Amino acid sequence: MSATPSLPDAADDGPGLAEMTAFARRHGLGGLAPEHIARMRELAAPVARFGMQVRRPVRKDEAPASEFRVTGAARP
Repeated sequence: MSATPSLPDAADDGPGLAEMTAFARRHGLGGLAPEHIARMRELAAPVARFGMQVRRPVRKDEAPASEFRVTGAARP
């Protein structure tokens, strides 16, 4: 018997377990324990909802601090 309760294959508003497993494998996380994949699956929908609330600039060139200048350091 597993220590982690089994979850249904699809969350109400998130990816299914198989989809999250494939996502983890594509991103180099194929060695994660099943309980970690399940937790990623639980968090996917809330993280996506939060990400939709983050304001983004209309155009990439209008982003704040789009240009960084490195000045020479003062010599001691």
